[in-house]
Amino acid sequence: MTVTDAMLAGWLQMYFWPFLRIGGMVMTAPMLNAPAVSPRIRLMLALVLTLVMAPMLPPALPLALFSAPWWLQIGREFIIGAALGFVLQLVMEATMLAGEMVSYGMGLGFAQLADPLHGAAAPMLGQFYQISALLLFLSFGGLLRLVQLLADSFRAAPPGSAMPDAVSFQALARFGDICFSGGLRIALPAVTALLLVNLGFGVMNRSAPALNALSIGFPLSLIVGLIALHFALPQLSQVLADLLDQAWSFAAGWIGDLHRI
Repeated sequence: MTVTDAMLAGWLQMYFWPFLRIGGMVMTAPMLNAPAVSPRIRLMLALVLTLVMAPMLPPALPLALFSAPWWLQIGREFIIGAALGFVLQLVMEATMLAGEMVSYGMGLGFAQLADPLHGAAAPMLGQFYQISALLLFLSFGGLLRLVQLLADSFRAAPPGSAMPDAVSFQALARFGDICFSGGLRIALPAVTALLLVNLGFGVMNRSAPALNALSIGFPLSLIVGLIALHFALPQLSQVLADLLDQAWSFAAGWIGDLHRI
């Protein structure tokens, strides 16, 4: 059997294109993109997924190495994989935003801890919400479903198809609204209770200025906030499941739109 340069290039690109898309997803997917996860672990995971998926994919058209279409194809595959992980990361950021809103209402905005998922300081309740969301994401089979979405993306938009256009990027940016609307849905019960408490102390401070409302309001806001969290946390799984369903549906539709470009 004679092995030609074209055959070697075809074999190389059979694994190279899936590796780029999978690598982009690993860099942005929830939990996998945390600084606490070693880059070596991400690389090994991307290689394993590539070795498993590449033989089952349709063959891609070989491109001349280092040509303009070759470089464009590299950017396309990496962008698609990064977009798939970014869509789910927005859901996790919604929980962090919810924790920040509740923290400021309780007067715990100063309670900052080192966040190992982002490598920076973050509100204590924000970390609590996000870690709870990550555990729920794992319990929902999120990583397995993410791998399934990745495999489906190769069938819906195989390597070598069209580059994402401006409309695709605009749709991805508009989906960022879920970070704000989802965070508000999660934090709304606790924020509403804390708002009523603060309004009550504002009225009391105006009617009786001699009372030291600050010394009474801070511990009472903290107690009311903890009680509100006790009753609001059981709804976190339901809201998170709804947000994840929206993320899965959007990602599948976004990949399908790429195939129709």
